[in-house]
Amino acid sequence: MKVLLVTFEFPPRRGGMENYYYNLLRHQADFEGVVLTMPQPQAESFDRRQNFKIIRRPLLSSVFWPRWIKLSWLIARTVKREKIDRLWVGDVLPVGAAVWLLKKFYKIRYFVSTHGLDIMLPQKSLSKEKLMLKVLAGAEFITANSQFTKKELLNLQLPADKIAVIYPGAAVLDRPMDNSEKIFALKNKLSLSGKTVLLTVGRLVKRKGQDKVIEAMLFLLKQRPDLVYLIVGDGPEKPYFQSLIDNFKLNDRVKIVANVSNEDLPYYYQLADLFVLTARNIDGDVEGFGLVYLEAAQFGLPAVAGRSGGAKEAVLDGQTGLLADPESSEDISRKILRLLTDQPLYAKLSQTAKLRVAREFNWPVQARLLAERIKQF
Repeated sequence: MKVLLVTFEFPPRRGGMENYYYNLLRHQADFEGVVLTMPQPQAESFDRRQNFKIIRRPLLSSVFWPRWIKLSWLIARTVKREKIDRLWVGDVLPVGAAVWLLKKFYKIRYFVSTHGLDIMLPQKSLSKEKLMLKVLAGAEFITANSQFTKKELLNLQLPADKIAVIYPGAAVLDRPMDNSEKIFALKNKLSLSGKTVLLTVGRLVKRKGQDKVIEAMLFLLKQRPDLVYLIVGDGPEKPYFQSLIDNFKLNDRVKIVANVSNEDLPYYYQLADLFVLTARNIDGDVEGFGLVYLEAAQFGLPAVAGRSGGAKEAVLDGQTGLLADPESSEDISRKILRLLTDQPLYAKLSQTAKLRVAREFNWPVQARLLAERIKQF
């Protein structure tokens, strides 16, 4: 069986959705995958290393409206040339719209993957919501990346038996990570020697909550002057977050590190003492799950997470981490201090988090679940 994934979200660009699709294909043993996606810098060398075919074309028209009309034609041509059996919609809109239109003429069957934000934002526009509902209704089945996202789909009056939860996995430990020299060099470079390190990994956007943790540092440092908060990531809110750091005079205690490669990211987890990502819901912009919580758990890092969206599934309160009010820097401070001062609790949560991610959140298992669902239609 040959399956065509059509998406705007694919490596080498980094992100949760990109990682999700890439790993479900990379660990797939039950069907042949083909990807239709956008051109990107450094994509050629990346594509050559993969065990599946990647076709890169500009997916949207610069002339016609709606711009996704061109995508219908590209998909139809790719289906014919590659002898595709099933279509995998990686973006509800606009990819889903192009496939839904195509189905009317070619009768090819498709399924849709959803992640939370992608089904919540269209509901702010009546026309987009109407189109999204047509796309979802026409799908053979729908995958959700969490129970939270599944609940949002059920709120749209979609039948429960049409929805399959396919969780993200954690793959940051796919290679040996015994490099104490590298970690020692990083600590020296970032002035972390002898410090207790709080770590956040994620895009610099407001819903991720880095600003609230920066605010929390004002209180935390009074109790724990050895703390350093390390923010790994880049994004549109970087200037704002840096202004907070400057205004609070925290430059030697809060550091933003952008452009960390996938190869180097594991070392940042290894030098950290606690993972903190207090994501929040901002007008429907919500964390559908949170792959980075699983990555941190692989290294035995308990997490302080925001009580919001799918993060409540990725981090089990009192079992693999602690949940905090993501709008309250005071509550975030309390939860961080509790884990840093209660060593038996820290050890318990660390062990449980590591065992849980190894047992439940691995890519081969999730890839097999996806293949089994595809075979049912």
